[in-house]
Amino acid sequence: MDAITKILFDLSKGNPGALRFLVGLMEPENIAFSLDIMAKIETCRIKGTDLYVLWSDLCDKDYGSVHMLCISCPDEILINACGRQDYSGRELIKEYLK
Repeated sequence: MDAITKILFDLSKGNPGALRFLVGLMEPENIAFSLDIMAKIETCRIKGTDLYVLWSDLCDKDYGSVHMLCISCPDEILINACGRQDYSGRELIKEYLK
């Protein structure tokens, strides 16, 4: 397994939605956001289901919104919001998506 594949599988922790999000970061239209996003998810240790919640539930599968959240939201708030699978995390992060 090459290094990139191993990183993607480690971060996704078997969650197919999280893996799809990570693969999508490599698309040309998202590459400008990739470094900031990867740095934040690494710093906050957001993985697996929490990573999918970030992309899907909190940001409606919009990479620009994920980027905005990653550069503007404090770590503790983002970690808390990503850990909520009932959409209640949206309330925590809404002020950081403006």
